[in-house]
Amino acid sequence: MQREFISTSLGKLSYLKRDGSYPLIFLHGLGGTGNSFLKLNTYLNENIALFMIDMLGHGRSDKPKIDYTIEVQETVLKEFIENKGFEKFALMGNSYGGWVSMRFSIDVMNPEKLILEDSAGINVTYGEVAEDIRKQFVNNILKNNPGNEEYVIESIIRNNANAKWKIKDEEFYRIISPTCIIWGDDDRIIPISYGEELNKKIKNSKFVIIKNGGHVPHYRKPQEVAKVINEFLGFP
Repeated sequence: MQREFISTSLGKLSYLKRDGSYPLIFLHGLGGTGNSFLKLNTYLNENIALFMIDMLGHGRSDKPKIDYTIEVQETVLKEFIENKGFEKFALMGNSYGGWVSMRFSIDVMNPEKLILEDSAGINVTYGEVAEDIRKQFVNNILKNNPGNEEYVIESIIRNNANAKWKIKDEEFYRIISPTCIIWGDDDRIIPISYGEELNKKIKNSKFVIIKNGGHVPHYRKPQEVAKVINEFLGFP
């Protein structure tokens, strides 16, 4: 894997890259980085080109003092894809990254294949819970991922609580990509019931449960998740 950077209209974007013939773009969860997907590298088929992005406001990407809406991340992702000249690609998002991936599929363009892992987008967010719980969540992110900036995390949480960005029932028909929904059976952040609901609402979707996968199955169970991805993308 090698680290590269591109410029976008909203700031510099950092990502890890592995060469291959079929591009798979990864979007991480809130407060994370593209590095969280690194364990998959060993197990994913060598024909799959990997692009593990640090989303804007995260990791080594720029952290401009802007309002971090879902639309901001959609814009940066669109510019990344255009910069790379991808005509066909797969998109995988975990948690907040899954939310961005769904909104991108609805608002901008459908990837050839979509992978949602313990995805946010229809669940109750931390901006909608009691203040003490929200503060503890923010503190945990800043403590466990010291590269984060509080203003970025707070902005994302505030915007995620806005119903405007939630995926509404009448919008799901726009997701036409074959979709693989992966979920840890013991996810305590976004319970598996939300995964089951997404599976019902997204046409042409399959649902895969990872035992003891938690909220980040790709990190806890990389070999199992990679096997699912390889088969779904047609590289068994």
